[in-house]
Amino acid sequence: MKKLLTVIRYECETSFKYIWVFYLALACIIPAVSGIIFLLASEVGNVNCLELNSIIFVSIVGILQMKEDFRMLMQNGFTRTYIFLGTMAQFVFISGLMSLVDTLLGTALRVLLSGYCNYQTIFGSLYGYGHPAVLGWLWLFLVYLLFSSLCFFFALALNRMPKKVSIFIGAAAGVLLILGASVLFGTGPWDSFKHRFAALAATSFGFMADGTIRLVYPLFLLLLYAGLLNVCSYLVIRRVEINDPAAKSLFSLE
Repeated sequence: MKKLLTVIRYECETSFKYIWVFYLALACIIPAVSGIIFLLASEVGNVNCLELNSIIFVSIVGILQMKEDFRMLMQNGFTRTYIFLGTMAQFVFISGLMSLVDTLLGTALRVLLSGYCNYQTIFGSLYGYGHPAVLGWLWLFLVYLLFSSLCFFFALALNRMPKKVSIFIGAAAGVLLILGASVLFGTGPWDSFKHRFAALAATSFGFMADGTIRLVYPLFLLLLYAGLLNVCSYLVIRRVEINDPAAKSLFSLE
C-alpha cells in the first residue's frame, strides 16, 4: 500500500506542474493572439470553448503516459497493477482539477466579456446555461476522463500490436470513417437508418423527443465508456511491452 500511495503522489504532483504550465501558456497566448487580431483588423477577436484546449492536453497526457511514466516506474520496481492504479488516479486528478478550473473560468469569462462578446462554453453551447454549475463540472470532468482514458488505451493497444498490423488498422479505420461519413451525409436507401441513428444519438446526449434535456443519460454513458476503456487498458497493461529492444528485459517484471 505504501508503494501505491507513492506512485499516486508522484503522478499527481507531476501532473500539477504540467497543469499550471499549461494554464500559464494559455493565459499568455490568448491575449497575445487577441491583441494581434485587434491591431490587424481593429476588432476584438471572439474566443469560445477554451475547454477544447484542455481536451487536447488531457489526450496528450494519456498518450505520453504510456511512453514515459510507465517505463520509468517499471524500472523502479513498481508492479503493473500499481502503475495502472497510479495512472487512473492521475487521470482522475487531472480531469477533476482542470474541469473545475475550466468551469470557473468559463463562468467568469461570460461575466467579464459580456460587453465585448458572448463567450460560449462547450457544455453551455450544447445544453444551455440554466443548469447548475456542478452538473457542468461533472459533465466536463467525465469528458476529460474519457479522452485521457481513450488515448491511453490506444497508446497501449498500438504499442502491443506489430507495426504492420497497426498501420493496417489505421488505414481500415480511415476507410470506415469515409464510408460512414458518406452514409450519414448522403442520400439513399439508408435514410431510415440515419433517422433512427440520429434519434438514438440525440437521446444518448440527453435530448429527449419531447424537447426536454436529461443529463443523466450522457453522464452515465461517459462514465460507462471511461470505465470500459480503463478495464480494457488494465487487461492490456498486464502483458504490454515497450517496443524498445534496449528496454524489453525490464518489462518481464511483475
